[in-house]
Amino acid sequence: MSPGTFKKTSRALRIDHAWANSRSRWIAMLVAAVSLALCLVGGAIIISVLSGRPTTVDQSLYRAISGFRAPWLTGPSLVLNQVGGGNVALFVIPAIAAVLLLLTRGVWAALVVLPLQPLTQWAVGFLKAVFDRPRPPHREIVVSLSAYPSGHSAVAASLIVVLALLVRHWWFTAIGVIYVVAMGYSRLYLNLHWFTDTASDTALGVAMGLAVWAAVGGIRSLVKRVRR
Repeated sequence: MSPGTFKKTSRALRIDHAWANSRSRWIAMLVAAVSLALCLVGGAIIISVLSGRPTTVDQSLYRAISGFRAPWLTGPSLVLNQVGGGNVALFVIPAIAAVLLLLTRGVWAALVVLPLQPLTQWAVGFLKAVFDRPRPPHREIVVSLSAYPSGHSAVAASLIVVLALLVRHWWFTAIGVIYVVAMGYSRLYLNLHWFTDTASDTALGVAMGLAVWAAVGGIRSLVKRVRR
């Protein structure tokens, strides 16, 4: 066995061990519960206390970002709008990620990604209907539904969390964090969301990613015990 093969095998074993460890899964579920609570409490405060109005931070960032427009920001923001929503986010990206995980991490890893995006989209749609927060004025593109929470940010965060747990490379995690931040900024740049929308939905995405990762890991461990 070559050193490269041994390194790849040992990393895969560490990832497998973390996933099979019930303590790791419980910690993931605990963090998921806290993240979900932050999203729900934030939405409740915005609606009950502020009646959906933007916070001081929301207004400050809205003015700052609206005052700076440049083609090198507009183009990527529009691309992220297409990539982070609709059929691309719901079917294309999960399918690509599932195939890559199937080839590198196995069937169970691929099964984490497939239900993740539909579940995240459903959670976002449900919370939008519950909170029904108005979007910012002067939107760059036509959109429907309410502002809170931001679906694009949730979908991006949930996918990156799962991939980071299954890949476990620092550079991949760093790129993933940059992608999530860029997605959130693009929503503010296009005047589609307030800052609190994107922040809360990043928390929702983290919660969904950790919960699905832990749930599939639990099912995987149960199936292996039954087979033994």
